[in-house]
Amino acid sequence: MNGWWLLFLIVLNLILLSVFLASISLAPFVPTRKRDLERIIRLADLKPGQIFYDLGCGSGRVVLAAAKTGSKAVGIELSWPNYIYCQMKKMLIGERRAVFKFGDFYRKDIREADVVYFFGTPKGIDNKFKKMLQEGLRPGTKIISYAFPMVGWPEMIRDKPNEKEVAIYLYKV
Repeated sequence: MNGWWLLFLIVLNLILLSVFLASISLAPFVPTRKRDLERIIRLADLKPGQIFYDLGCGSGRVVLAAAKTGSKAVGIELSWPNYIYCQMKKMLIGERRAVFKFGDFYRKDIREADVVYFFGTPKGIDNKFKKMLQEGLRPGTKIISYAFPMVGWPEMIRDKPNEKEVAIYLYKV
């Protein structure tokens, strides 16, 4: 077998493994709809100097929107193709307040966050995930869940303007 084919197969398997691991962590990659960004940023109510985290940032869309408010915005991504895409997008746009970190958010220190955003499936928003948020964040930190509620946590706001829109939930630690 040609050495290039072997290299191609190794890289392809690494990409597939990376995407698979990211999809079973919290949720598969599903981009946040552009039309929902305004509602997410409004619920976050970010002030300049505050810190926004996106756990499983995918394409980086929400991180870049949060950075435009004057806040530091941090995206954590486990899938390295998505991570590389985010880094390239950041360089093209030139947004200095956006930071992308590669890795598993369970192994990252997120205590500095004033707002945490995520998209997770009901299966992904399990007790381990909720415990990580409860223990890893400061009291008063806002948590925004896109599409699915955190069962067992009292929601502050459920933003769903009509039946055609995705629900966005706001919680506080």
